[in-house]
Amino acid sequence: MYERPGYQSLLGRVRDNVRLYVRKQLELPRQEIAEIVRANLRALIWFGVSMAFALGTLVALTVLVIALIAIVLPWWASALIVFVLFAIAAGLTGLRGYRKLELHGPTRTIGSVKETMRWAKARLLGRSAS
Repeated sequence: MYERPGYQSLLGRVRDNVRLYVRKQLELPRQEIAEIVRANLRALIWFGVSMAFALGTLVALTVLVIALIAIVLPWWASALIVFVLFAIAAGLTGLRGYRKLELHGPTRTIGSVKETMRWAKARLLGRSAS
């Protein structure tokens, strides 16, 4: 004869389902971030190569500016002037870049969690999930 499951077995199944759900919800952002990283990896490599060339260009520019100022002033004074100017330029551009930085989380995961919360509330309160 078929016997009805008790509260303990029902609670065990609910607990297992909740654990599975939480595990899946934690897996989604990992997967989404991995997709973003994979999609942008080649661009990041080219950006790194570009930065190496930009650094070489900056070194050549620095030497040129120091040599031009050294026509009028001693070498140490011209190097100090160029250092201060480049430090100010680096600080200002870095500050501007920091202010324009937009950081956001994994949007699909956030949307999925919000949708699941709406569904769970509707189910618990006995309303339609739609």
